Amino acid sequence: MKRQLIILFTLALSSLAFGLEEGKIEESVKCVISGDPIDTEEHAKYKDGKVYFCCGGCKSDFEEDASKFTTAANYQLVATGQYVQGSCPLTARKNKADKVVAVDGVSVTFCCNNCLKKAKKSTDKVSMLFSDATFDKSFGKPDSDAKKTDASKKKSSKK
Repeated sequence: MKRQLIILFTLALSSLAFGLEEGKIEESVKCVISGDPIDTEEHAKYKDGKVYFCCGGCKSDFEEDASKFTTAANYQLVATGQYVQGSCPLTARKNKADKVVAVDGVSVTFCCNNCLKKAKKSTDKVSMLFSDATFDKSFGKPDSDAKKTDASKKKSSKK
């Protein structure tokens, strides 16, 4: 059952990423500045991906000071399938497929019930789970996902 959930989640992200390449980004992806629907022609390089905007003005605001919008940009990288989760965002431990919460349409998995409860209680799940601190230790490009999980296994085995 867990394997099937993981496969289903991976397929969903893959189809979203394919849609991104074809210019068919889901309508649920919003501009990181205004929250309006995006224009796929308006984008900026961010980390190892692209962040999309509704207009050139929002793109300019982002390029002027991206640090104000990192949480929303990190979330959008995951929502568009450019980055995937590799470990629990709170502990960097291995995820369990049955410990999941939906955050504005994106499924985020956790290592244990304690982390799951913390996320469910949070009034601002996006900020909690997609800030740079949690994002950098738990999310990566799809091909580097296994590396992040392996690194977290090595850290926990040294304790």
